[in-house]
Amino acid sequence: MEIHVDLTPPPSESERTHAAAPTDVVSVVVDVLRAGTITAHLLERGADAVILTSGVRAARQRAAADGALLVGDVGGVPPEGFNHAATNASVRSIECAGREVVLLADDAPRALAGARRRCVLAGLVNAVAVVETVMAWEPARVVLVCAGEHGEPDLADAIAAGLLVSLFERASRAMGDVDPSVSGSTRFCLSVLRTTKDPLDGIWASSVGSDLRTVGLEEEVAAASEIATSDVVPLVESVDHAFGRPLVRLVRV
Repeated sequence: MEIHVDLTPPPSESERTHAAAPTDVVSVVVDVLRAGTITAHLLERGADAVILTSGVRAARQRAAADGALLVGDVGGVPPEGFNHAATNASVRSIECAGREVVLLADDAPRALAGARRRCVLAGLVNAVAVVETVMAWEPARVVLVCAGEHGEPDLADAIAAGLLVSLFERASRAMGDVDPSVSGSTRFCLSVLRTTKDPLDGIWASSVGSDLRTVGLEEEVAAASEIATSDVVPLVESVDHAFGRPLVRLVRV
């Protein structure tokens, strides 16, 4: 098995080349702060689906059409018409069982929409569940795509990617693959993980972590740093577009 890591989503031209990717390739989009964490919690609470988009207008239109809940915030404040902020405290109190939820997220929607192959969403909270699920599909190649921040790499996602790589390597060896091959930024992410004594320290110092702390959302950084607390694996079911923004529908595997 080959394990590949991209520190940011590939440019559009590269995305188009993935359209005919073989079925034995699986993408794992990594977004620790906050889409990977919040999506897992919403599906864990019984949401039928979580629809990720980066556009406020696109989110409102989709929620109005489907009667979905609107979850998200800009600078820590929910935009007009949104039901809840995208915080762990808010999400854990949402009554969303049997309903769709539209979640505002900056970078994960583009990464998920560009994968163009079987794709799941990961954070630290569901890292172990993601690896177990993907390995059950017996892929020849796993591509980890870090969502990053506005097109730039982010330390939080690199740490999580390093953890996922180490788990994939261990699982691959357990299945008889003595030396799984690696490419892209795989070794870099492993080095980042190994030089970070505590994932919370690295995520706290990350660009997105700093942004959250600036608007008083320190607790989100701590909650997203928890490892293997959820068995939910969000799977991309479909991708639509509105107002030039992707709308990515994820369901629980």
